[in-house]
Amino acid sequence: MTDIEYVTGLKSNMHACFDNPQGKEVLLFLEQICHWTPSILDSNETNDIIARDASRKVLGTIKTILSINPEQIVALAKQTEGE
Repeated sequence: MTDIEYVTGLKSNMHACFDNPQGKEVLLFLEQICHWTPSILDSNETNDIIARDASRKVLGTIKTILSINPEQIVALAKQTEGE
């Protein structure tokens, strides 16, 4: 995610998938099955909490790519690599 050309193409493809009525419906579905709104701590099971967190991270990544510009995405990726 540090190659600006790759990120620009990926962002364009994600907008093509999700910036239409069908794509918005898919995002709503993903929010439901990825436990986007309820707390990941609604369960006492460690494995369930880990699974919910992982699925939320996937959806959060999609939402982030859709909402910020490619330069910001690359900067975030480089920052994450440095941690």
